[in-house]
Amino acid sequence: MKKKFKLSIALVLVSVMAFSQNAISYNFDDGALNWSVKKGKAEVVEQGAYKYKALRMTPNTSIAFELPLVPASFYKLVAWMRTESGADNMSMQITNLGRNNISLTNALATWTRFERTFNVSDNQTKGTLEFIFGNSQGNTFAWVDEISIQRIGDYKEMVYDGIPEAPVREVKNDLGLEMQPDEKIAWMLDDKLGMFVHWGLYAGPAKGEWYMENSGVQPEEYRKLAYPESGEQYFDAKDFDATQWTDLAKKMGARYMCLTTQHHDGYALFESQYMNAFTSKQTHNRDFVKEYVDACRQAGMKVGLYKTLINWRFPGYYDVTGTDCKPNKFGYITDASHKENARLMKEELYCQTKELMTKYGKIDQLFWDGGWLGQQKSDAEGAYFWESGKYMSNDNLWPVNPYFRDVEESTGKALGLMGMVRKYQPDIVTNIRSGWIGDYTNEEGGGAVKGEIRKGVVEKCFTLAPGWGYTKGMENPSSIMSLRDIKRIFADCMVRNMCCLINVGPDRHGNVPQPVAQRLTEFGSWVNAANEAIFGTRGGPWQPVDGEYGFCYKDNVIYIYFLGGYASDSFVMPPVNSGMKVVKAYNVLTKERIKTKQNGKNITLKEVKPVPNDLTIIAVVLNKNIR
Repeated sequence: MKKKFKLSIALVLVSVMAFSQNAISYNFDDGALNWSVKKGKAEVVEQGAYKYKALRMTPNTSIAFELPLVPASFYKLVAWMRTESGADNMSMQITNLGRNNISLTNALATWTRFERTFNVSDNQTKGTLEFIFGNSQGNTFAWVDEISIQRIGDYKEMVYDGIPEAPVREVKNDLGLEMQPDEKIAWMLDDKLGMFVHWGLYAGPAKGEWYMENSGVQPEEYRKLAYPESGEQYFDAKDFDATQWTDLAKKMGARYMCLTTQHHDGYALFESQYMNAFTSKQTHNRDFVKEYVDACRQAGMKVGLYKTLINWRFPGYYDVTGTDCKPNKFGYITDASHKENARLMKEELYCQTKELMTKYGKIDQLFWDGGWLGQQKSDAEGAYFWESGKYMSNDNLWPVNPYFRDVEESTGKALGLMGMVRKYQPDIVTNIRSGWIGDYTNEEGGGAVKGEIRKGVVEKCFTLAPGWGYTKGMENPSSIMSLRDIKRIFADCMVRNMCCLINVGPDRHGNVPQPVAQRLTEFGSWVNAANEAIFGTRGGPWQPVDGEYGFCYKDNVIYIYFLGGYASDSFVMPPVNSGMKVVKAYNVLTKERIKTKQNGKNITLKEVKPVPNDLTIIAVVLNKNIR
């Protein structure tokens, strides 16, 4: 076989042509070592590669590529990434570009193409591209392949001459359904902070929510976890009290919650009438979702529900046509009967989604997951099967039984997945993972948050220890994310106009591990102290400088978050508008007054006293509203 022709110049040559290099690519096929391991272990392998060979990383590994860049340029970065388990996550970021740093996190167990653009200022000639694979609850891998960096235009640094206009969120129409308008999703940006709960049968083995798939546990064997015969792995739920969860959520400062009503293992925490359903009502005679929803409402929390589309209990998930079974750990092989099996999986989804949307009152948020088929390609590419949009098609090859369909009364048309959701919950906001475009997007995993203020509504979701569902690591204080790191991720979200969903994984009895609860309580104390600079704010009005500072605002107050890397005792703000005057400034956490000096549009803060490697928040009160 002929070697694949390599279009890019090896890095050793690129490095001496930095000012004329407009394209760089790495595909790992030619043996060139143009990357370095900063931590952990990585190697070039053929097994699991996207094309020919790929770079495979073990947990707690980071690798780096030094990039020669053309100053004053606009670049496009493309990379293919995947994790071995959807419980893991990896990050891609470009650093050493100051305010032009970018980041991206991925937790998809399929090869996925990621594209980002980034800017290079006129005094910058190099940056660092990093891939980071974090903690894992198992001996899993992550891969990266086919990286390209292409110069696509000139870039001119933005020069502020006052408060820039607020970005406009684009409301798009997809698959016959329009995204929710701003007024229906603004609550996420106001409430800012939520608590995610991953809880199910997987809490028994204590190896995370992907245990069934990672270990190839057959469905009938996995069912035993719901019964006493499984012994010390029995999901007994004996201590489950949803008010204890909502109490913790309030202590951490959360204003909304989201519960995994059903993960990919197919076990539903609610009552379902579908004939093949596997539910907590059957096994425990309890509807855990109802108990959770009631507790949320009693606590004044907005209610979020997580619902997966896929279901590992159905072999047809890996072989929807019955002609091409995708690789899997359960031993399923191509079988014509799988087409009907896949149809039944889809039918169960429609039945249970309607139940969730009709039995529990108003639901504020629906966190879809698992829209991709056979754990390959994207969620959007699976929409043809799920019929994710407003309507079903009359000629779909996997028709849902009319008994489980829902219709639009005015037209008599059968409603698709999101059409049905919106019929019963007209105000609900949903994410992108159903195959429909979504009202908001997620940045998933504990990777750093970098780059510009986000467009649209973006929710950062991350967990504090290896795994999202319960693992033994959650009982070990040394395995828990530090308070400083939680605060930093959260602050980076605040200045980029994002909200944050922080995960807990209760054990098989229903208890949140004490070290996790303790860390969230500590975080909540800080949130309470800084609450005026958090809730109801919007990121901006100016872009952040990664690691140094960023801004958010509310009414006539600008909050400056110093992120631990800003060392000067004075700070010159970007220009405000003509006629704006500083009234006062103070440290949000200590209430200490800060000296100010104003010359026209320019405001200088004196004796800021930023805390090294921690957060300092300064409020600047003006005589007029910011926007």
